[in-house]
Amino acid sequence: MLTLFRTKKLLDDNVNRWLYDGYAWALRNFGSDIFYYDTVLVTPTDQHFPDRVENPEQMMAKIFDRVRAYAGMTSWPCELLALNTGDDPVLPPAVTAERAPRGPAGHISVSGDRPYVPIVFDRTQLGNPELLVAGFARELGGYLCAVAPEEPPGGAEYRGHAADLLAVFMGFGVFMANTAFMIKKGGCSGCGITVHCHGNLTEDEFTYALAMFAALKGIEHRGVEPSLKSSLRPFYRKAVREIMNDADAIVRLKDICCPITPAMA
Repeated sequence: MLTLFRTKKLLDDNVNRWLYDGYAWALRNFGSDIFYYDTVLVTPTDQHFPDRVENPEQMMAKIFDRVRAYAGMTSWPCELLALNTGDDPVLPPAVTAERAPRGPAGHISVSGDRPYVPIVFDRTQLGNPELLVAGFARELGGYLCAVAPEEPPGGAEYRGHAADLLAVFMGFGVFMANTAFMIKKGGCSGCGITVHCHGNLTEDEFTYALAMFAALKGIEHRGVEPSLKSSLRPFYRKAVREIMNDADAIVRLKDICCPITPAMA
């Protein structure tokens, strides 16, 4: 009978467990020191994207430079590759690293004919800077995932989900949540509606992962909610409350200490 008074979890138990396991995996493989001391919550504001540009191409380049810098991957060899909707996917070259450090600590090697990893984006995203940031962050998350010393929770088939989570882990959770589910009106009469889902995680899962990021980093509501879509704010608040009520799980994540140093790279 007491089960009648239990509050239902916001996410399925398996999904909830995977997100916590995913954060533990990220902290072990990509440096807890970098996460706590260097990673910031990136927002779609002039504070984080102050550049003024004259055309979409300049905007793309400036945004990519900013995203790489916030991700701590400025020194990683990569190049932008624009695709049109419907183009065949591009297979990335093999990448290796003794460890998977962000920042200046490590060395990344790329094998094959192309000495750079392609960071793919859809040309149609040039009209939506927030979606462009999310796409770049997801691509860099996949790059990071490719050189992880251990497979993400669930194994290789969950690399796409892990890339999404790493984008949140690197500070782009607001962008990932805001663009996960987008409705676009169109058609000759303006009444047609097209729904676009971006990423392997759902909108709720991105928002929950963002709440975990804020809890681990000690970021208050006012540092997140103004940049979050208004429709996501109620779920975000509930997620924060649920996470804080499970303080032991957050403490276990905070106890993971894995600094990335030049000696370890």
